[in-house]
Amino acid sequence: MAAEAQQWADALVDFGPYNTLLHFKDTKTASLDVTDAPPSALASLLDGRKTRLIGLFPDTADHGAACTRARSLRRRMVELDEEQGIEAGRLALGLLRVDPPPTRGSTPVPALRAPLLLQPLVIQPRTASENDFVLETAGEAEINPVLLYALSRQYGMDGDTEALADKVSAALEECADPAGRLRIAYGILEADLARSSLTAELEERIVAGVFSFDRLPMVQDLRSATELLAGHPVIAALTGDPEANRALAEDDTGYRAPAGADDIPPQSEYLVLDADASQQKVISAALAGSHLVIEGPPGTGKSQTIANLIATFSALGKRVLFVAEKRAAIEAVTDNLVTVDLDGLVFDLHGNKLSRRQIAQQLHDALEQAGQQAPPRPADLHTGLAHYREETLRHIQEFHQPLTPWQVSPHQAITHLMGCPPAHHTRLRLRGPALGRRYPAASRSRAQPRPGRHPAGLCGLSPRRRPLVSCWSQS
Repeated sequence: MAAEAQQWADALVDFGPYNTLLHFKDTKTASLDVTDAPPSALASLLDGRKTRLIGLFPDTADHGAACTRARSLRRRMVELDEEQGIEAGRLALGLLRVDPPPTRGSTPVPALRAPLLLQPLVIQPRTASENDFVLETAGEAEINPVLLYALSRQYGMDGDTEALADKVSAALEECADPAGRLRIAYGILEADLARSSLTAELEERIVAGVFSFDRLPMVQDLRSATELLAGHPVIAALTGDPEANRALAEDDTGYRAPAGADDIPPQSEYLVLDADASQQKVISAALAGSHLVIEGPPGTGKSQTIANLIATFSALGKRVLFVAEKRAAIEAVTDNLVTVDLDGLVFDLHGNKLSRRQIAQQLHDALEQAGQQAPPRPADLHTGLAHYREETLRHIQEFHQPLTPWQVSPHQAITHLMGCPPAHHTRLRLRGPALGRRYPAASRSRAQPRPGRHPAGLCGLSPRRRPLVSCWSQS
C-alpha cells in the first residue's frame, strides 16, 4: 500500500517542463519581473502595503509593458479563483538553480530553476480602463513546497522535508528584513543540498506570476495516511490486494436492490429536496453502505441528490466529505442547502481562502443557530405522511385495476377514449344508478361506493348511444 500511495502522490505532482514551480521561464503573459524596481516601491510591496504599478515602473514605456503583463496575470488569477477556488497569485522571491545528480536511474532528470520563496499576491486594476494596477502581498512568505518535494523524490535530497520547511518558516519569522529572508532561506536549503552532494545557485530575482500548488495537500495526505487507506476495502483492492478483492467479490454476491420510495417509512426518510425514484435509490444504496458510482448527464439532479445525501447523513450523525474539481460544482450543492436553511451543516473549505479563525467562526455560528432551534416533534407529521401515501397508492391501484364485467381499468378506458375522433364525443354521462340498470352484474360484483366517488371508477366516462367499435374494441 505504501508504494502504491507514493505512486499516486507522484502522479499528482507535475515534474514536467511546464510546471513553473520547478521550471520557471520568463514570458510576456505569465510573469512580471519587479527586481529592478525603485527600492522604496519594492520595500513597500514586500512589507505588504498596496503599491501602484507606476511606482514600480516609473518609466512610461516600461509601465505600459508592465500593465500588459499585469493585465494578463490578473485574468489568469481570476479565472483560477472563479472556476476552481484557487488563489494562485504569488510573488516569487529568488530563483534556485539546481544541477541534476550524476546518475538517478535510466530516466534523465532535468535541471531546476524554481522559485525559492513564495508570497501570496493580489493584483487589482486601479482604474476601469486598466491603465494602472495596484499590487499587494498578503500573508507570509513560505518556501516552495513543490521544490522540496521534487528535491526529495527526484534529486535524492536526504532528510525530512517537512522539518526543513518548518525550520525555514521559523527563521523567516525572526528576520524583519525582507531582503535578508531570501538569503537566510537559501543558506538553510544549501546546507541540506550539500549533505546530499547537490549543488545550487541563487538568482536574486523578484517575479510576480501564477503558481498553483493546490494538489500538494493531497500528496501529503497520501503519504501520511497509509494505514487509513489500507483499512478501506475499496482502496486496498485498487492497489491489487488479493484479500480485499476477494472480500469485495463476496460482498457483491449479497447485493440487494435498494428500497423504493414507497417502502421507506416517513420516520426513516430525511429528504430535504424533491427526489425521483432513481435519486431515492441512490440515497438508499448509500445508506446501506454500498460502494457506488453515480453517473448522469447535466440536469438529472446530481447536485440535489448530493444535498439530500448530506442532509440525510447529517441527520444520522455521520460526516460527509464532498470534493469537486470546480468551484461551481460545490456552489450548486451549497446553494441547494441554502434554500432549505441547512447551509450551517457545511464547512466550505474549497481552495485556500479561509483562515483557521474563519473556520472557527463558521463552527460557532452553526452551533449557535442549532441551539436556537426548538426540538422537532415529527410524530404527527409522520403519521399524516403515512396516511396520505397509503391513500395515494390505493388510488393508483384502483385506477389500474380492471373492473367487471368489462375487465377494463379506468386508465385503459380513459386512454382509449382520448384516442376517439371528435365526431364520437358526447355530453351524455352515465352515473351509478344508470350503469347499475344497464349492467346489473356490475352493481352486484362491486361493493357500495363511498360518497363522492363514481361507482364504476370511470370518472363519468361518456359512452355514445351508438356502438363505438372504431375506438373501443371490447364491448
